[in-house]
Amino acid sequence: MRFHWTILAMPALTSGAFVHQNQRKEISAGLGLSWKLGKSNHPSTVVFSTASPEQSEAERLLQRARELRQSALEAEHQVHVSLAEKKAQEDEKTDSLIDLLFFSSDRSTLVDRLHEKNLSIETLERIVDRLDEREVIAAGKEHVRLVYDKDGKATFERVCQQDENELAKVQGKIDELIEGVAVLDDEIRRKKSAQGDNRFTHTEVQHWGSDKRAERLTNRAHEIRREREEQFQKRLEEFYEAQRIKKDRPPPPKVKDDHGLVP
Repeated sequence: MRFHWTILAMPALTSGAFVHQNQRKEISAGLGLSWKLGKSNHPSTVVFSTASPEQSEAERLLQRARELRQSALEAEHQVHVSLAEKKAQEDEKTDSLIDLLFFSSDRSTLVDRLHEKNLSIETLERIVDRLDEREVIAAGKEHVRLVYDKDGKATFERVCQQDENELAKVQGKIDELIEGVAVLDDEIRRKKSAQGDNRFTHTEVQHWGSDKRAERLTNRAHEIRREREEQFQKRLEEFYEAQRIKKDRPPPPKVKDDHGLVP
């Protein structure tokens, strides 16, 4: 029985090859060529390509590297989303406390509400942090927030928009809180003095803040503002440095690559 073959494409192949179908494995293994058996009502067709095993392996590794990089980016994005969602939940709880302390409709004073809630020093510090954050956002300072598109996909966007009503609402509330807490600190000191024992237990110091809560909150507020000012100055210096470099060193001329394309 005779087989008739037609070679359609053989780039970089110097000699023809008419091959029996059963020999296709030997060709692939021996020459490192990929092949395809064409379907036709006429003599069968074999198409060869000249991709070497080394090239195929390099392409496979490159594709794998792309997949790993994409997976890492998606995992990193999901971590940021999870942290942002957790912070949003904590902010919601803190905002509820802020509303209760400062914007309650009853006739009780801030000191009365602080007495009633009996908040730990950690919770008070969280309130200071949140009030400062809300004030900065309301003042129109740039910040990043988590948003969801219509398909429920989470993304981050930069926002810079002033809210005068919110600013008027929260501005000065940190100072009011510190003044109210200072009244509680004085009450604790008087109570301890009347008992003839000015010592504080470990729990009173670590959890409740003893009689130094107002001092700790003051330090906290100063530290937050100092860090924000330092970050602002750093970004400002980086901006000026980038402008100076751009002015002193103009971009290099564009050069065509091997394919005649300009990046």
